[in-house]
Amino acid sequence: MIIETEMTIKILKDFVRSGRKHFKKVEVTEFGSIHYFNFDEVIFEECILSLDFTGSSFRHAKFVHSNIKASKFGEADLSNSEFINNAIDGCMFKNAHIDGIVFLRNTQHSNENTIEDLKEMVK
Repeated sequence: MIIETEMTIKILKDFVRSGRKHFKKVEVTEFGSIHYFNFDEVIFEECILSLDFTGSSFRHAKFVHSNIKASKFGEADLSNSEFINNAIDGCMFKNAHIDGIVFLRNTQHSNENTIEDLKEMVK
């Protein structure tokens, strides 16, 4: 994966607030929290993110070919979102809302996780 842009949490939030919906080959270079933030319809493609998104909204959002290891989606609204071909090692999804989610070919420690695995992580 070749990263073309690095940004901080503040810059990411500012871009989303200003209406930017597509992030490609972006790495958020710091660890931290973005709680209860609206990421509805945002696309993360070939990105590197390791953030605490507790309570945030990702309705109709997409994570594609990204490294989201150690990210936290506890109590997040992931309704109708898509997670396709991501590295999800150490991700937490406790009490996330996953109605209508598409969850395909995501791997954790080189093993593919299915929608059934995700349902176990939500419990």
